[in-house]
Parts: sequence; C-alpha cells; structure tokens
Amino acid sequence: MRKRYKKFDTIAKEFISNEKFMRIQNESHHGITRYEHSMRVARNVYKLSKKLNLDYISATRAAIVHDFFVNEEFGTNRGLIQGVVHPDIALANARGEFKINDIEANAIEAHMFPLSTVLPKSKEAWCLTSVDKAVAIYEYATNKFSVKRIANPVSYAVCLMFVYIMNFLTINNR
Repeated sequence: MRKRYKKFDTIAKEFISNEKFMRIQNESHHGITRYEHSMRVARNVYKLSKKLNLDYISATRAAIVHDFFVNEEFGTNRGLIQGVVHPDIALANARGEFKINDIEANAIEAHMFPLSTVLPKSKEAWCLTSVDKAVAIYEYATNKFSVKRIANPVSYAVCLMFVYIMNFLTINNR
C-alpha cells in the first residue's frame, strides 16, 4: 500500500492565509521576495524530507517560516549580524502567529548554522539548513550575480553547478 502524503499546498494554507506572514511578500531577499525564497525552500524541503522518510510536515512548516521577518525588525543591525539574529526573530514571529512544535522551533533557529551557533538537532533541521543554503546560492547565482561581475572562473563554475542542481531538483514544478 502506498503511503498517502499531505499535499504541500495543504500544509502551506495555514501560513499563506495569515496577514502578518504575507508581509514578507514585500521584502527583498536574494534578488527576489522573501516569500518567494521561503516557498522555494519549503517546496524543496517538502520533497526531500518525504524522500528521506522524515517528519515532512514539521520540516515543511519550519521551512515556510524560517525567514518570517521584515527588515524593520532589525533596527540598527545591518550586514552579517542579520544572518545571526534573524532566526530568533523568525522563531518569535512564528510562535506569535502559529503553533510551533520542538522540531520546527529548532529547525527555524538552527537554519543559519554554522553562521549561528544553534546546532540542528534533528534530521528535519539538517534538511532545512542544507536546502536553504543550496537555494540561497541558486538565487544569488541567478538573480544577483551576472557573468560579467564574477571575475573568478571557479566561482562562476560553482554558481553554474548550483543553478544546474536547483533546476534538476525543481524540474517537477514546471
């Protein structure tokens, strides 16, 4: 008997019907909106966590809200420090709007490891951490960098490799 999975859209519905969460549609992130980034990460976490037989619902829920913040919440903090503090802001926002379990909470607060010092404690958290990094590289490579701006051919090759990998992973979404 084939295992029945909850559809991604069913899991995401709770979040996309939340007015505060949807404010991230107006926030720039990796050359696209923070909402687009979060949904790309979440769709890939959903697929990967199902294939790995993980708690795909908790992993997907955490992925949807892993960057649940608006830039004004940083105050005067700018630059690299944002990468360190934004998981705490995202987790506080997620807990303020949704019921977040322990797996989800750790995945959200650890998704910037090793930049942040919070270790991923579950396979679901490692899944989110890894997919977020791959997606971020893909987004930077396709939206922020131009071939003319990348002087180092090795950097260009690495960016192309990640574009290829992300295209391969998302081929079923087209």
